[in-house]
Amino acid sequence: MTFGGRLFAGACRAVALCAAVLILMPAAAEGAVKLRKPAPGITAPVTQAAVVRRLNIEGTQRIEPATVASYMLVREGDVYDEAAADGSLKALFATGLFADVRMNWDGSTLTVRIVENPIINQVVLEGNSKLSDKDLAKEIQIKPRQVFTRAKVQADVQRLVELYRRSGRFAATVEAKIIQRPQNRVDLVFEIREGSATGISRINFIGNKVYDDSTLKDQIVTSESAWWKILSSNDNYDPDRLTFDREQLRRFYLKHGYADFRVVSAVAELTPDRSSFFVTFTVEEGPQYKFGKISIDSQIKDLPVNELKPLLKTTQGQVYNAELIDKTIEALTFAAGTKGFVFIDIHPRIQRSKKGRALDVVFRVEPGKRVYVEKINITGNSRTRDNVIRREFRLAEGDAFNRVLIDRSRTRVRALGFFKDVDIKEEAGSAPDRTVLNVKVTEQATGELSVGAGYSSQEQFLAQVSYTERNLFGRGQFLRASVSFSNIQQQYQFGFTEPYFMGRPLAAGFSVYHTETNFRQATYTSSSSAASLFLGFPVSEFGRVTPRYTYRIDELTADRNAPLSIQLAEGNATTSLLGYAYSYDTRDDPIKPTKGLVFVLSQDFAGVGGQQKYLRSESNIIFYHDLFDPDWIGSLSVSAGYITGYGGRDVRVNDRFFKGASSFRGFAIAGVGPRVTQKCVTEVDATGTTVCVAGSKPSTAAVGAQAYAIGSLEVRIPDFLPEDYGMGFSLFSDFGTVGLVPGKKTCDEFSCLHDELALRASAGITLRWKSPFGPVQVDIGYPLMKQSYDKVQAINFSAGTTF
Repeated sequence: MTFGGRLFAGACRAVALCAAVLILMPAAAEGAVKLRKPAPGITAPVTQAAVVRRLNIEGTQRIEPATVASYMLVREGDVYDEAAADGSLKALFATGLFADVRMNWDGSTLTVRIVENPIINQVVLEGNSKLSDKDLAKEIQIKPRQVFTRAKVQADVQRLVELYRRSGRFAATVEAKIIQRPQNRVDLVFEIREGSATGISRINFIGNKVYDDSTLKDQIVTSESAWWKILSSNDNYDPDRLTFDREQLRRFYLKHGYADFRVVSAVAELTPDRSSFFVTFTVEEGPQYKFGKISIDSQIKDLPVNELKPLLKTTQGQVYNAELIDKTIEALTFAAGTKGFVFIDIHPRIQRSKKGRALDVVFRVEPGKRVYVEKINITGNSRTRDNVIRREFRLAEGDAFNRVLIDRSRTRVRALGFFKDVDIKEEAGSAPDRTVLNVKVTEQATGELSVGAGYSSQEQFLAQVSYTERNLFGRGQFLRASVSFSNIQQQYQFGFTEPYFMGRPLAAGFSVYHTETNFRQATYTSSSSAASLFLGFPVSEFGRVTPRYTYRIDELTADRNAPLSIQLAEGNATTSLLGYAYSYDTRDDPIKPTKGLVFVLSQDFAGVGGQQKYLRSESNIIFYHDLFDPDWIGSLSVSAGYITGYGGRDVRVNDRFFKGASSFRGFAIAGVGPRVTQKCVTEVDATGTTVCVAGSKPSTAAVGAQAYAIGSLEVRIPDFLPEDYGMGFSLFSDFGTVGLVPGKKTCDEFSCLHDELALRASAGITLRWKSPFGPVQVDIGYPLMKQSYDKVQAINFSAGTTF
């Protein structure tokens, strides 16, 4: 090729290259702009990619710069990258430690300017009176010495507002404010405007035809607001309570045969002024069913059907009641457990009968899989030690699961009296044949400062102050110290019991007391000092024996006009008592029993040392059972006692039985039983008039009984007042006889002994009130049958407080 040709070809290649460069330049320029576009909070000049030679962090106060750098994705020595810088910015904000973060890139130095979030100095609540600081503080998650963030504070505001709504105050508002303090600290103040309670103006029911609105309102907890319900908290809107009410309505209808019943909706509408709600329940009742054929299908050979049939609580033709099915399952399970069949499953199969509106029920009894208790977790006992609860359990970790023993364990723990509630739930263990028992207890006050008072028409006043601790130091130990004063008696008592002596189920304890008595009803004064030791141990699951020993020193002084029998007892005497008590308790609940019995038999033998010689026996039995309705609980108690001397010794008056007041309601202390009326010693004065000798006057005295037999019928009335009132009522009738053996009425020139062993009876009502300051009990009794020499007392009152 000639020189000119080569020059032309080179020029063409240069032009082509230039054209390609011109064509590619816009795209390259656009890519360069995109690469250098800064992230939010980042400013940087448009330069070529470079190495971060220096990382400069500014604005730190509490946080070290190295800590800030550790959260970033960009490090010194890295090639600067916009994506990494943007990620670092987001990471720093995500820590919640910074109120603001900005970055600047100058080509070699990346500068990070931060503003730290302040530290909470203190959290203050203002304006609350209906809800305590303690209740509100439980809802506040942000705490002093934590980092302040607006998100956390806003979440706490919503929690507080929700808490007020659940307490029925929908008009409540909460505003969070901060007060700046030195060193980047702030005080967080929640300003609260509680507003008035948002009540329930009206409760409506739609779709109910069988039961009217009034009947259904009695079945739910939510109630309409009224001026007289000042102690109630159920007359405000609570969504959780409304859910509970739906279930209460369902149970009510299922109990009365309406198996298809359902609550379509439960709506609460807030009035425009936000002062109250209208609550509307829409229901579908459906038809009423009766029980059809009732049968048992037992898959266990050693549990024949004919042995299980008597346990059925349901009968054919009876109105369908879902509660009776549950009670039948419970009875069958318990019966199987007593026969050694612990692992059984009972499934009720309910089918609609072809004949009318009836439901056939088949109870299928099948052997269950063997399951073992893997672990027992106990929660809620902040004061009571775990071992105090565990030692009442009838099964331990590793034992075979037994529903009967679990129910028995719950009863025993409740019997301690330390807890308001005891709940035992099961959850799956680490293997299919393992289960975990979660025991949740709710502790209650076990210390009691009791103040008692009584009054009678004969101006018999009684005051008592006692301190009782049933769970000393959380160990289950019992301590009691009491002082009582009245116009007839002053008593000082101290006692202590260790329920598990030497780590064994042995209840060991002692008591000492001193009593000064001016027994006006018996015309004598006495002084007694005694000490007692006892040791109790179980002899069966429900039985217990407690041997005891008591040594007592008595000093008795008779009044001038006292009957001869009392004057003969005057002087000092010592008594050495050896005795025992046997108790048997099968109650289903020791606090509020509905069925079962309690039997106690005690005997004391005096004569092992000491001057007194007698044998005293007493027994008491109480039956509990529901009456015509499960809410009506009846009890029948019968108590009897007998004391007799031996070895030529009579029973001293202060060892006899004196009944009345709480032991025979409607009568005064020692108001029932033998009584001596004493005439005054007379003489003829100077005028010829017969007068009483100076210092002598007519008198009447209770001389105590050798025997008594007293029965009591009591019916616990269902709560017709809101539960918040804490009031319960019982009707009672006491009846029996108290006297000497044999009973007689004898008179001489100066006195008459009245002792007919006649039947007495009384009736009345008992009020029990869990008042804000402690338990209160008032017995109001009226004698229906009495003798002319008996002393009556209409009202007996006692009150106390717990802590």
